[in-house]
Amino acid sequence: MDYKVVMPRLSDSMDEGQLVEWKIRPGDVVRNGDVIAEVESDKAVMEIQIFKSGTVKELLIDAGSTVPVGTPMAVIDTDVGSGSSVKTEEKSKEQNSTSVSAAQKPTETVPVKEKRPPAVETKKAPVETQASVPSAIDILMGISDTSTEEKSSYTGGNASPRARALAAKYGLDIETLQNEGKLPVPAHSADVKGYWLRRYFTPKALELIARYNLSIDLFEARKKHDEAEIIAYIQSHEVPLPEPIDMPHKAMIAIVNAAQKRPVYHMTDRIDATLLNHYVSKDLTITVWLLKLFAEAMMRQKYFRLTLTDDHMQLWPNASISVAMAHGEYLYMPVFKTVNTKNPAAIAEELHQFKTKISQKKLTKEDLTGSTFGISNLGMTGIEQFDAMINKDDCAIAAIGSEIEGRITVTLTVDHRIVNGYQAALFMQELKTLAQDEMFFKEVAQ
Repeated sequence: MDYKVVMPRLSDSMDEGQLVEWKIRPGDVVRNGDVIAEVESDKAVMEIQIFKSGTVKELLIDAGSTVPVGTPMAVIDTDVGSGSSVKTEEKSKEQNSTSVSAAQKPTETVPVKEKRPPAVETKKAPVETQASVPSAIDILMGISDTSTEEKSSYTGGNASPRARALAAKYGLDIETLQNEGKLPVPAHSADVKGYWLRRYFTPKALELIARYNLSIDLFEARKKHDEAEIIAYIQSHEVPLPEPIDMPHKAMIAIVNAAQKRPVYHMTDRIDATLLNHYVSKDLTITVWLLKLFAEAMMRQKYFRLTLTDDHMQLWPNASISVAMAHGEYLYMPVFKTVNTKNPAAIAEELHQFKTKISQKKLTKEDLTGSTFGISNLGMTGIEQFDAMINKDDCAIAAIGSEIEGRITVTLTVDHRIVNGYQAALFMQELKTLAQDEMFFKEVAQ
């Protein structure tokens, strides 16, 4: 029986995923629980486990491919090499898997471990794997596999109709090239086009043409073209380099699109930074103390612990806060859960762990969910004031600006469906009071 492995949903905001690497090949025997692939979601790279045993029949997509959630990726023949002990093991694991919460919406494949993606060196030749990335010639030909080409029934020096048409276009003598061993017998269109590309374009020229999505028909036939000529064409014609949108950027676009449908308002005020500066240390940074400050305000003003579902609101018992953290060009929003129950040292340790996970792209779905409020701090950059975008299902976010004359600017962006203006004003007032409450800082610091 054929069992299809599909692209799993690794996060609530994930609509598509990128296959980073296959751990299996056709013909491999796999068992229930084996890791079969690495997939990149909008926030992390995760290893994918299978809950069936059998033999790998076919890999349906190549490494590097980005496909929608639910797209079949591989076919496993479960009738091969599966004894009764394996079936029992499968049944046990499948029963255990039903305890996963409905919010996770598990598919037949689930993430089991996060792993940092391999570094990509675009200048190096690609490592040949079971599902290698197509070469520049493959891209320019528009195909990676010629097996579907129409095949000729002749055994002499001949080719398919499409190959003959291309040969006529390029001025190539198929029979002569076949006699010289430069074309296979029979020849197909991909063979003819591949030969022509290699003959009249240097490898670096082909790479540039593929990267810039240029048509080879732009360049004179029967003349050798090198890298310098392609660069000159690109510069003289102002050809832009296509930049693919990576998974973190796609996630940000999804958040922006969702935010456009959300009725929000902004509220700005300044809080006293005297006590914050006094208690900040090398280990207990401003972020740690801001988390404690906002968590306490959330416990006193319950409206910022609310989330909205389709037909009702939910009030959460603790203050869980998402924090914008940058790494390289990307921004992540890990969630510090139940901040009100933790001391500053525990929060500092959690902050360190998140920094490590982000640098290694090991954030999990659990790390990115569960908040009702967010914090984005750009004060260290000298930005005085800005508006931040509400993260996912949070009810609000605080944008923290730089300190000016002993005061820090705080701008709230609030979902008007959940928190009204008066409630937000009370929250801001509570925040300002706490920032000047030395007893609060002393108790928290103990």
